[in-house]
Amino acid sequence: MNANEIISQVESRRGRHVKVTWQRVAKVLKGASSLLIVKRTSAWVRSGIDYANLNVVKEGIANGERGEVQPLPWGEWIQFPFIIGHKGTEYVRLYPATFDNLKPEVEWSINGRPASYESCEQYLLSSEKRKDEDDRPLCFTVKAESVIDIAD
Repeated sequence: MNANEIISQVESRRGRHVKVTWQRVAKVLKGASSLLIVKRTSAWVRSGIDYANLNVVKEGIANGERGEVQPLPWGEWIQFPFIIGHKGTEYVRLYPATFDNLKPEVEWSINGRPASYESCEQYLLSSEKRKDEDDRPLCFTVKAESVIDIAD
C-alpha cells in the first residue's frame, strides 16, 4: 500500500483502534544472507494522534522524567500526524493499542516456511531481536509499502 491508501482507510477512525498487519524482510547476519527471514506483525493500533498529546509523554514531562517533545529525529512530516517522508520513502505513524490485552502478534518465516522466533533468532542482527517485554514502543513508524492489511 502507499501512504495515501492507508490514511484514507484510517483517517476517519482517528484515535480509534484498528487492526493493521505489516511485514518486512528481517536484517540477518552476514553468514545468513542466503536466508529470507520475514517478520509479519499484526497489531491493534491508533493513528492520527499527536505524540506530544500522549498521556505518558505529558506525565513524563510534568514529572521531570523526560524532556519536551523534539522534532522528528529523521524525516519530515508530509501529512501530520499520519505520514513521514524520508529519502523518498513514506512511513506511517501508528500507536499501539491502549489495552494491555491487545499486544502485537508477530509471525516469522524462513524461506517462505513458518518458523518460530527461536529458530530465526540465531540468524538475526541484534537490532532485530526481541526487546524487553516492558519496553513497548510509544509508536510504530512503519514503511507504507510494508502494510499488507487494514481490517475493516
